[in-house]
Amino acid sequence: MARNLLTRPFSEPYLMFVFLARKSALRTSFRCSQGAVFRRLGQRYASSQTTATSTLSLRRGLRAGLSGSLIVLVGTGLLGFNRVYADSQILDDDKGGVDGPTSRDSLGKLLRTYIVYSMCSIPGLIDAAPRMLDMLTSVPLVREVTQAFVRITFFDQFVGGDTAQQVVPLLRDFRSNNMGALFAYSIEVDEKEATLSTSEKKDTEEPTYRRIVNEMIHSIDVAADFEDEIAGNALIGRRTWVAVKMTALLPDAQSLVNLSSHVIATRKPPSIPFPGCPRPTDLEVLYRDSLPTSCPLTPEDVVSLRELHANLRRICTRAKERGVKIILDAEYSWYQPAIDALQLSLMREFNKYEDGKSIQPLVYGTFQAYLRRTLSYLAQSFEDADRNRYILGVKLVRGAYHPFEVAAQEARIAGESSMAISPDIQPPVWTSKEETDRCYNECAKVLIQRIKQDIESSTTERQHIGVLFGTHNWTSIRLILKELVKSGLASVEGDIENGVVTIPDEVTERLTMGQLYGMNDALSDYLVQRTKSSVPMVIKYVPYGALSEVMPYLSRRAIENKSVLDNRTAEAERRRAGKQIWARLFG
Repeated sequence: MARNLLTRPFSEPYLMFVFLARKSALRTSFRCSQGAVFRRLGQRYASSQTTATSTLSLRRGLRAGLSGSLIVLVGTGLLGFNRVYADSQILDDDKGGVDGPTSRDSLGKLLRTYIVYSMCSIPGLIDAAPRMLDMLTSVPLVREVTQAFVRITFFDQFVGGDTAQQVVPLLRDFRSNNMGALFAYSIEVDEKEATLSTSEKKDTEEPTYRRIVNEMIHSIDVAADFEDEIAGNALIGRRTWVAVKMTALLPDAQSLVNLSSHVIATRKPPSIPFPGCPRPTDLEVLYRDSLPTSCPLTPEDVVSLRELHANLRRICTRAKERGVKIILDAEYSWYQPAIDALQLSLMREFNKYEDGKSIQPLVYGTFQAYLRRTLSYLAQSFEDADRNRYILGVKLVRGAYHPFEVAAQEARIAGESSMAISPDIQPPVWTSKEETDRCYNECAKVLIQRIKQDIESSTTERQHIGVLFGTHNWTSIRLILKELVKSGLASVEGDIENGVVTIPDEVTERLTMGQLYGMNDALSDYLVQRTKSSVPMVIKYVPYGALSEVMPYLSRRAIENKSVLDNRTAEAERRRAGKQIWARLFG
C-alpha cells in the first residue's frame, strides 16, 4: 500500500498532504538548532557502557533515532522518488557558508544529505557506529530495520550501487558534467578477522578473495565498455579507472603483516621514517626454495602472497588490454611495506617506457601525506623511476587512518596488543593536521614541477609521471590551480583567484583531481566550473558492492568525516543541504 502511494502519480490532495507533512517535519527539524536531537542521541551512545542497562538504553535510543528518521522520510513522501544525481551549482565556501544557487538535486537526495551529515556532525555517534552496527545487525528483525535505514541514508549517500553495472548510469551522469570516476569494489578487511587462521574461516565453493579478484576484473571490463561507448577505442582521455585494495585479495590479511615485518627486519637501517621505502629485493623471499631462519612468514603465507602477486599481475594485464588505469589503494601502515613492495614490482613491469616513446602510467600507487616519510619517499620514487625507465604513477592523498595509526602505536609502546609493527617510538603519522596539510601542499608543488619537467623535455629521457590529487581541502585545490598557472602549465581568464583556468591536453593526460562520491560535491563542482579542458579534470571515487559487503567501508567513511572532512565541513554540508531544502519548499 505504502509503495503504491509513494510511486503513483501525485493527486492534488496528496500533494497538499505531502506539503503539510514536509512543512511540519522540516520545521520541527530546523527548530532543533545545530541538530540538537541527533547530538543528544550521539551523547547517549558515547557515554553508554558495556552493561546490560546501558546496552538496553543504547538499543532504545537507536531505535528511537531510526524510527524518527524513517518517519520523517516517509512523512515527507520522498522514499519513492527516483535518485537524481548532482549537477550542483553551489558556490565554493571553505569557511562553512551555505550560500549558492539552487541545486538540481532531488528533494529526496537533499533530505538524505541533511540527515547523513547531521549524524556525521556527532562525534559520539560516529565513533560508536561500528560497534552499533555490529550489535544491531546481529539481532533478527532489528537487523532488517537497521539495514533498511543504512541503505536509504549512508549507502545511497556514499555508494554508487550494488553491482558494477548499476553504477553505469551514474558514470554517464558524471561524464555529462565533465567528470570521470574511479571505480572501486569496496570490500574491506575486518581487523578482527585479520589474524584468524585460514582454517578458522568459513569454507565456500569459491574462496571470497578469488571472487573479489574476478569482480575487480569484471569492473575493469565495465569501465572499459563505458569508455568505449563514450570515445571508441581512443586511449586518450579515458576517465573511468579502477581502484584495487590488496587486503581483500588474499585469504588472510595477516600474510601482508608478516611480509611487512620481514621486509622491515631485513632492510638496512632506514634512511626515511617507517614504513620506509621499497626495494626491488623485497619480494625475493616469496620465491626462494626455503624460508630464512626466524622469518615471520609461514609456508601458507608464501602460497597466499604468490597467488596475490599473480592475481595483481592478472588484473593489470587485463587493465592494459582494455585501456583502464589501476589505482592501488594505501592501507594501514602495518600492511604498507608489503603493499609498497608489490606496488613497485607492478610499476616496474607495467609502467615501462615503450620503445622510447612516452606513455602514461597504467599503475598508480597511493602516497599518504600524513605519513612522515612521504616527501623523502616521493624523492626516492623519482630516482628509482628514472634509473629503471618506468613512469611513476602517484595518487596523493592525506590519509584515511590517522586515529587508528596513533592508537595502535601507543598501544604497542605500552606493551599492549596491537597491529602496529613500527620500531619507532612515535607514530608513523604526523601528530597534527597542520603538519599533514603542509606535507600535502609541499608534495603537490613538487609533483607539479615534475610534470612541467616532463612536458618541457624534448628528449626520450623524460621524467615521466602521472598524478592524481585526491583531496577535499579547498586550500590545497586552490594552491594546485595557482601552481599550474604560475608554472606555465595552464592559463587563466581573469584573476588567478577566481578566473577560469584552461588546462591543455598534455597536462590533463598527466594530472587529475578527485574527491570521494557523496562527500564535498560543492568542491567537485567548483573545480568543474573553474577549469576548462577537453577531457575531465575531476574524478569521483565511486565505491560499489552489496550492502552487507560495504558495511565496513561505510563505518570507516563515517569516521573519516571527522578526520578527513572534519566536523566543521560536515556541519557546512548539513547546513548547505538544509538551506536548499528550505528554499525548495518555502521559496
